[in-house]
Amino acid sequence: MKYSLLISGTGGQGVLSAGASLAATAAFLGYATFVPWYGAAQRGGVAKCTVVLSDKPIVSPLPGKCMGMIAMTDEACQKGLAELIPDGLVIRNSSRAKSRIKSGGVHLIDIPADDIAKELGDIRMANMILIGALLGYTKMLPKEVVLAGVTMKLAKKGDAVVKANQNAIERGFDWGADPANVKKLEAKAATNSKYSIEKTTVGEILDTPKLRAIVEKMFPQVLNHPLLEAGRTFKFIDAVPYMKDMLKPEDLDNFSDALEEVE
Repeated sequence: MKYSLLISGTGGQGVLSAGASLAATAAFLGYATFVPWYGAAQRGGVAKCTVVLSDKPIVSPLPGKCMGMIAMTDEACQKGLAELIPDGLVIRNSSRAKSRIKSGGVHLIDIPADDIAKELGDIRMANMILIGALLGYTKMLPKEVVLAGVTMKLAKKGDAVVKANQNAIERGFDWGADPANVKKLEAKAATNSKYSIEKTTVGEILDTPKLRAIVEKMFPQVLNHPLLEAGRTFKFIDAVPYMKDMLKPEDLDNFSDALEEVE
């Protein structure tokens, strides 16, 4: 058994702690590696880590492509797709990630982790809910072992905290174990579009009249963003976290479609 996982989101969502906890628990039963990537998380950029679990020694902690991804935000999901194997697994926090996965070629589990975490009393438990969904789908670790690991790690914080996190794991586990919550998105043919949100920079959009006109039509408020000029070298998808209060998920989908139609 070997499983490689990408966990991605933004700073403050518990991305790294979720990965570290999963690796530490898995190490009781076999081998595990945990590699964090901090990037610009404190400035709102993507924070991510990779976790590799195996019943044999792990040669490299850095997989070329991951078998699964936990995505806590829309931007993390869209960017992380390139790091997945064909037909990989995407477990997505649908409380925040709602855009279309246009490339397809994945098994998708959408779970409203933020909403469930709020029901349980603390939005910070969304990461545990997503880990639970992964385990429920893959069965890579016994649930009892994971719950015991939560107890060991959080015992000093009191029984209430331990129980809350165990409830989060179990809610996610049940969601991921239900086949009705799994969608198979067929792979789409690659496009040769000149422009896209993944490869076109903010500067190109501002300086190309036909691209700027699309922005002016769809979401003109972005053109008044105080950091717009400073972000010229950013790919548009990388700039989205800085404009999240100005853009709706459907805006990103529609803009992506419009860009790819421009010749």
